Amino acid sequence: MKVKEIQLKNRTVWLAIDQLRIYSADFKFIEEKSEFLCYFNLTEPNQIIFGELLRDKDGKPILFRSIDEAIEKAKELLNQRL
Repeated sequence: MKVKEIQLKNRTVWLAIDQLRIYSADFKFIEEKSEFLCYFNLTEPNQIIFGELLRDKDGKPILFRSIDEAIEKAKELLNQRL
């Protein structure tokens, strides 16, 4: 997981960007996917609480192809929201 602090409208927002993983049925094998989830929080995230997951207008989690794409889209969406 990567944590990035950004400034939006004179407000500090933290992004937690986590790579998508798939676990085998017996939890012995973990496959990392080339997609990322992005969470945002108005306080610094920790290992238990990442923040609120970025979702599309239908409430589905948004999947990103890279960390940079997640950061840029988060800035765009959160600027509209905050």
